Amino acid sequence: MVRPYGRWIMPNLRKVAGTKEVAITGASVGAVVTELVKRYPALAANLLLDGQIRPHVIITVNGHSTDDVDAPVTEFDVVSIFPPLAGG
Repeated sequence: MVRPYGRWIMPNLRKVAGTKEVAITGASVGAVVTELVKRYPALAANLLLDGQIRPHVIITVNGHSTDDVDAPVTEFDVVSIFPPLAGG
């Protein structure tokens, strides 16, 4: 079943998206990212490389990191996206 979910956008992407939290419809982590990029196309440059999630982007579901785009999410899950950070 596809339902709306709470999704967090981390501070360095909030400026691009113009918001810190969105409700997204999607049954999997990959579907959530796809819908997020559809709504906020400017995020694609930060999150995707050749249509795939960039290697250094960290996605968590309820605080647990996942790299499985097929991981299911439910209406009670919170998906957070952390883009790569640079510094030294």
